[in-house]
Amino acid sequence: MMFTLENGISIQIGALRPITIVHEVEIESAWAKFTDTATITLPRNLNVLHENVKTPLPDLIGVGDTVSIRYGYDGNLRTEFTGYVSELKPGTPLQIKCEDQMWKLKRQTMSHSWRSVTLRQLMEYIRDQSGLSFPIHTLGELVVGKYLINQATGAQVFDDLKKRFGQSFFFRNGVLWASKPYDESTAATHRFGFRQNIIDSDLAYTNAADVALHFRATSTQPDGKKIQVDASGVVKTKKAKGDTTVLVTALSAGVAKGELRTLIGPPGLNTAQLLAWVNQEAARLRFDGYRGGLTSFGLPAAEHGDIARITDPDYKERTGDYFIDAVSKTFGVNGSRRKLKLGPKA
Repeated sequence: MMFTLENGISIQIGALRPITIVHEVEIESAWAKFTDTATITLPRNLNVLHENVKTPLPDLIGVGDTVSIRYGYDGNLRTEFTGYVSELKPGTPLQIKCEDQMWKLKRQTMSHSWRSVTLRQLMEYIRDQSGLSFPIHTLGELVVGKYLINQATGAQVFDDLKKRFGQSFFFRNGVLWASKPYDESTAATHRFGFRQNIIDSDLAYTNAADVALHFRATSTQPDGKKIQVDASGVVKTKKAKGDTTVLVTALSAGVAKGELRTLIGPPGLNTAQLLAWVNQEAARLRFDGYRGGLTSFGLPAAEHGDIARITDPDYKERTGDYFIDAVSKTFGVNGSRRKLKLGPKA
């Protein structure tokens, strides 16, 4: 079946009429980053009809204008990005830089203190201060405890919470997530095959035995202390502030040599629980399978957090499912492409 890009794009900026001519749109989306970004590249001399007068497009666009980018094949358009104009780069060609809803959460500073607060309450406070309205998704009820925001933006608070509790913060389909990036029960699965719809790749098949990793993990306790487990078999407990350190013998987790992976475990785990969690993470990160990325067409419409099912007619035993960590999407005169970065096995 042949797909065409005719009538394939519609870009809505503010209250302007939709733009249907574009040189290229590039969208970067990854759960590991706070912010999805888009770059719209247009002809410099593009004029649009505004209030019955043809006006140069740059004169009608301002930082903070809302943006919606929809494109697809055969006129079947799909929303690929929503957010705000973050920067205008006049020139030849004209470039419009955009960021998703996180842009709003970087703009306004706030101050507040709590004797005890949950993660959801913090997120709701930040949302309300931003003046936005969006759903919030968390896994379980994380008690942050005593917390102070002092002239910080919402994005800066999320960065602090990520470092302390290992939560990932990102927008997905207009929902603000604060949780692990993978959920197999809700993730969509997309098929990608060599000599089928994989245009290019740097995928390499690796055996788990050849992956040398050294794991080190911490879990923050309700009193602010931290328990740390690493491959040396030592558990360290220390206060968030102060120099008191207690060493406790523990079982080894992971392997003694190899690349160090520093992990932030769920809060409130005791030593045995943290060791069990580290072993689960080790099994997730050390596997027989593909590592790397691939380039495909605009369809299937894979997003980060989805699952890519990789097949190879020459090595059928290597068929496997992998979570997608990042997607780079392009649409323009050179066609429509999706570049995927694979994560762990699903």
